[in-house]
Amino acid sequence: MQADLLISLRMSLTVSLLVLLFISGVVAQDGWGVDYKDQSICALKWSTVTMRCTYTYPSGHVVQKAFWTKQSGRGSETPDLTDDPKYRGRLQYLGDQQHNCTLRLSDVKKQDQRRYYFRFTTNQPGGQYQGADGVDLSVTDLQVEVPERVIEGDEVTLTCKTSCSLTVRPTFTWYRNWDPLSSRTDQLHLQPVSREDAGRYHCAVWSQSLYSPVVTLNVRYGPKSVSVSISPSAEIVEGRSVTLTCSSDGNPPVEYNWIKGASSVGKGETYTMKKISSVDSGEYKCRSSNEHGEKLSEALTLNVLYLQVEVPERVIEGDKVTLTCKTSFSLSDRPKFTWYRNGRYSSSSTDQLHLQPVSRENKDRYHCAVWSKNLYSPVVTLNVRYGPKSVSVSISPSGEIVEGSSVTLTCSSDANPPVEYNWIKGTSSVGKGETYTMKKISSVDSGEYKCRSSNEHGEKLSEALTLKVLYPPKNISVSISPSSETSEGSSVTLTCSSDANPPVQNYTWFKEGGSSPVGSGHSYTALQSGSYYWVWNSALYAVIGVTAGCGCLSVIIAVFCVRRKKKGNSADDANQTQENLYSNVAVRPATSDAAPDPDPSNQDDVPYASVGPRKPRNPRNAESSAGTASAFGADEEVQYASVQHRSDKVAQKTEVDAQYASVRFSRTGAANRAARSTLEDPSVIYCSVK
Repeated sequence: MQADLLISLRMSLTVSLLVLLFISGVVAQDGWGVDYKDQSICALKWSTVTMRCTYTYPSGHVVQKAFWTKQSGRGSETPDLTDDPKYRGRLQYLGDQQHNCTLRLSDVKKQDQRRYYFRFTTNQPGGQYQGADGVDLSVTDLQVEVPERVIEGDEVTLTCKTSCSLTVRPTFTWYRNWDPLSSRTDQLHLQPVSREDAGRYHCAVWSQSLYSPVVTLNVRYGPKSVSVSISPSAEIVEGRSVTLTCSSDGNPPVEYNWIKGASSVGKGETYTMKKISSVDSGEYKCRSSNEHGEKLSEALTLNVLYLQVEVPERVIEGDKVTLTCKTSFSLSDRPKFTWYRNGRYSSSSTDQLHLQPVSRENKDRYHCAVWSKNLYSPVVTLNVRYGPKSVSVSISPSGEIVEGSSVTLTCSSDANPPVEYNWIKGTSSVGKGETYTMKKISSVDSGEYKCRSSNEHGEKLSEALTLKVLYPPKNISVSISPSSETSEGSSVTLTCSSDANPPVQNYTWFKEGGSSPVGSGHSYTALQSGSYYWVWNSALYAVIGVTAGCGCLSVIIAVFCVRRKKKGNSADDANQTQENLYSNVAVRPATSDAAPDPDPSNQDDVPYASVGPRKPRNPRNAESSAGTASAFGADEEVQYASVQHRSDKVAQKTEVDAQYASVRFSRTGAANRAARSTLEDPSVIYCSVK
């Protein structure tokens, strides 16, 4: 049991000794060995590195050469590091040829990073030896490490880092914008960080004059210190150009929005108003915003100097009116004003223009100006209200107005506000509106027309316009005088009447069968029995001719006179006998192609004439009439005076119109009187017009 314990203890001591020998770099080969104090070294670029080591060799040997190399191997061709031009002037062997093999390398470069070995030779054959493990040199520089995203208020730490753990811990120095800071460690604490901490940072090792590259600490924060400036800063005159500029401190960069009152009016760092006007006056603010917040600037009040003409809201002709040239704010000096009417200079030089009293001629365009400031007001219109003036009526067409055509009357008037029009014929209102149109005008439309123009300030009538409608003869009638019983040898007067415009100028009478006129004028006295007709000439025919629809109107007049006598035995009954004459005259205008209507019910304008009986003074005449009476029957004798229309087609415009009258005289005899005595009615003469 004790023997086993002793064996285990010996083995443990042997292993521990081997480990120690390996760690120390000593390889015992019959007394040969190299001991590297630091098998790995982390050095800063441009710093100085010391590689410490010791070596041993067997007794009886004398070291002839000791050097460092960067190649491993045991051959005699291993180069000496001091012979390498890359290390020339930077290597210093601090050892000796006894047991110290320390090496110093200055101004360490990144290219120096590798493994280095110590080698020596002695005076004895086979007296060469190189330490196996060597020293591993790592070269690093300084680098400031910052967080990727820093927001104002965060706790931030900056670290001065190396790519390897330094073998020697140096003293660090920190700089911001090249100004030294108080920290002396490899870390710089900013707790909490603010926008003032933003800047350019680097760290350094003073003892070795080693500096890290510069890095920027980007602190993000919302808008700060928002303000607005205006250019130009002097008095702002209407019509000029004005620029507002917003400035703000924010990270990331901010966006700008311009607000007037409660409305957004623009975007961008600047807001320009070209040809500024009075409507641009007011308070302006700038809103600066980014992802970390927003902030409004203080309000900037923009006062635009402008002129404005102040006019009364309601002006009536005859009022006393004053126009005032007002400024947007009080001026420091008293400028001279200039007034313009319809663009022409007016005499007033103060801020007021007096119109006393005002008339409709003052209804013009006005504006004022201040020449010293090159300032002009907008143009305003003075609206003067007044009642109707200059009311007049015109007619279209303006020539002669012919029955059946269309006529338009137009009323014109000067008034403010606009007028209403009413049309009056005589004393009756016939229409409204600026125009009054009569389609297919007739004779009943003739008369005096006036236009009444009215608004809230009064009314006025135009002068009367007399409308004369030209039309051909109508309502034609023929009368016979005397209307009582007519004896042979007496005369009869035929009279024609008609309605026409212009009036019928002359009448000419003809006897049927004859070619020469027997009389002229409105009336004709017939001394002989027969059929008579008359023609008329009107100035209208010279105007409208046949085409107006009159044509050649022919009227045939046939007068039927029927005489009846009632039989009686006493003379008193004979004296009391009366004889009536009924005349029915129907006049109907003839067209160019229509035949007369034989139906009496279609005839119009029918006059009636009553004719009383008269006894013949000569009995002989009465007896001589018996023969004639027998031709008409035993009971009555008939006289014919017939009137009727005759429609002839018009061949020429110069054709005239004619009416016919048939007149026959009768004889009264005893036989006839005896025949009529059987009738119950008194003697009657019938005159029928067809």
